[in-house]
Amino acid sequence: MSAIRILIADDHEAVRLGLRSILAARSDYVVCGEAADGFEAIEKAKSLRPNVILMDVSMPRLDGVAAAKIIGRDLPHSQVIIVSQNDAAVSSAQAAKAHAAGFVFKADVYRDLPLTIDRVLADRGHAIQKGEAVAPALDAEIGEQQGSLGDQIRSRFGLLPNFFQLGPENPEIRANLFAFAKFAYFDCPMPSVFKERLFVHLSRFCAARYCVARHIGFLAGLGHASGDLQAPIQTVEEIVELLERPFPSVERLSKFVALIDAASEPLSSMPEPGTEMEEAIFALATHVFLQTADAVVCLKALTKIFDARGWQFFVLFLAFIRTAHYWTKIHPELIFEDDIRHLLEKHEDLARCILDDPVSKIDSLSQISPAKFPLVPQPVDSLTSLLAAIVESSEDAIISKTLDGVITSWNRGAERIFGYTAAEAIGQRIKLIIPRDRWDEEDRILDRLRRGEAIGHFETIRLHKSGELLDISLTISPVRDSTGKVVGASKVARDVGERKQLDRVLRDSEERLRTLTTSLESQVRARTQELERQNVEILDQSEQLRELSNRLMQSQDHERRRIARELHDSAGQIIAVLSMALNDISQRAKADPALAKVAENSQELVQQLNDEIRTMSYLLHPPLLDENGLLDAIRWYIQGATERSGISIHLIIGEDFGRLPREMELALFRVMQEALTNIHRHSTSKTATIRLLRTADGVSLDVEDEGKGIAPEKLKQIQARPGVGIAGMQERVRHFGGVIRIDSNESGTKISASLPLQREANAASEA
Repeated sequence: MSAIRILIADDHEAVRLGLRSILAARSDYVVCGEAADGFEAIEKAKSLRPNVILMDVSMPRLDGVAAAKIIGRDLPHSQVIIVSQNDAAVSSAQAAKAHAAGFVFKADVYRDLPLTIDRVLADRGHAIQKGEAVAPALDAEIGEQQGSLGDQIRSRFGLLPNFFQLGPENPEIRANLFAFAKFAYFDCPMPSVFKERLFVHLSRFCAARYCVARHIGFLAGLGHASGDLQAPIQTVEEIVELLERPFPSVERLSKFVALIDAASEPLSSMPEPGTEMEEAIFALATHVFLQTADAVVCLKALTKIFDARGWQFFVLFLAFIRTAHYWTKIHPELIFEDDIRHLLEKHEDLARCILDDPVSKIDSLSQISPAKFPLVPQPVDSLTSLLAAIVESSEDAIISKTLDGVITSWNRGAERIFGYTAAEAIGQRIKLIIPRDRWDEEDRILDRLRRGEAIGHFETIRLHKSGELLDISLTISPVRDSTGKVVGASKVARDVGERKQLDRVLRDSEERLRTLTTSLESQVRARTQELERQNVEILDQSEQLRELSNRLMQSQDHERRRIARELHDSAGQIIAVLSMALNDISQRAKADPALAKVAENSQELVQQLNDEIRTMSYLLHPPLLDENGLLDAIRWYIQGATERSGISIHLIIGEDFGRLPREMELALFRVMQEALTNIHRHSTSKTATIRLLRTADGVSLDVEDEGKGIAPEKLKQIQARPGVGIAGMQERVRHFGGVIRIDSNESGTKISASLPLQREANAASEA
């Protein structure tokens, strides 16, 4: 299969660079071009013929929605994915309007983009990996979110396994367990039967028999193997052959390693069931899974048959199987389902293999008998070899020295960090790697070691062979002989220079973000206050100034829309790029838990900032109002208002309400927004009701609460000389020939707006 060609269309160069970085992690993705606006995207799509186009929405000359429509009409082979700064509700509306194949939220692009590309291509029959089918049922993922968790599990397995019915008092545990299953098991890009057979094979070595029995059922057609409705069904004979495979002897394991070593490149597809290559992979995976003494050799061999991405998914799949085994072992109350019991009653060979399998007791290295399985060395030798392998393969520098400071061992990590080979370093004094101005530090350390003291973790400076100074984290411990006498010391050193540099970068980024946020908030606050002041001054004038007041409110709306757009296109894009960069740092920092934690915390701060700026932008002007209309915008606002205020808001919409002229929808939205704000601030009501009705003659909006109401004297004052909020509502409605009515008593307050529809055309033209 040829590589997947991808065109990136975004007017921000930093965003394009961030998307390139994410796509570069996949060897089957190729960025064939970039475009900075909609017209350029169309031109390059016609000349480059990409499989996928990642399309921003807000771009100069021609926006992404219009460009996507043209591409969909003229280039149906190219699939457009909207990459938007807006949230899911708005992005889905934009994607639907553009007839796009999917959408991704920019703040989550590092996580969701590859999955979305794969799903879009899978929907259209485009294979993701050479010679392999894509992970099944990716296209059902969005639909699954609509039903209950039990329904989702049942739809994937074809039944509801007892495995997912444990712990009903903690539904979040079951939800996360199923989410892990979806990612590591269902969506793992290996053939469904291959995954299921490997699951069965490794489950033989679990003392709890639930997993092996349940997954044998899936292979036999009792449910969906690997969550795949189309997975071929295995015969009982094929399953019994799999279950009767012996634990490989040393000779047979050596043959399997040689078979895999003979492969000159990663496999283009997983082997068919029952083949020698499948048996070889399963045998080597068994040693890795059980962490036998041969696990290192088997691990090295297995890495040769997978590409980098496939290897990560394979290891993740093994981790999920291990999780499933542990879950069943700590839940002895887990019993076979009826379909499994009937299967075992009908087929004695299957029952024997499951219930009387001698290898079921091999649950860990300590349970493997060296006499029965001669490939496992005696425990002492195994432990010594394992410890030596750990030291030699460690990324940290691990060095031993005498109490006189003479180096006696030097691992590969030390060679990498300090530049000296073991042959160059061993026999030299440890001051070889210590700057002269810190020799007294080493003398003090040796004195403490002679007294048997351990040197706790500390950071210092050491010297590379090239003369470069290194920021190093050190832990030093005394080494004792069999009598307890201190005879030397071991030192573990880690290069923390990159971490310190990244710390500085992160601190600088956070400071810039804080400055940007403060500046933006001040600008919005200052501009809004200025607009409100102007609005109050105009409303103090007589009737002849009402037209000017209306124009001012239109200007205010345009300004809100402009500021919202600037927040979206400026700050939002910068934050999206920063999020991509932090994700890249997180991936690179996996070897350093402390650095990874710093990057993770920074990502959370960026996500929080992004949410706050997006909320601020949406409150200034909700994009759903333009994209989907008044009803969806009100539903979105109600959801946010409920979360912010705790008020329970009930929405009633008349039949066939439909769309209204754009400016009329904006006026009704602002009336509703102001009314709910007043309820939250003044009424003490815990509930509110919104009614929207449409007749042949007009449209009405009622916003009602059950609060303390407005005192009659205060109500008269409001009606005679309304405040800014009420006056604004009146002017908006009056512009369309409508009226505002306020009714209030001790049971609550009701604000009603009525607008005639016969003036729609005039109102629209005046706007």
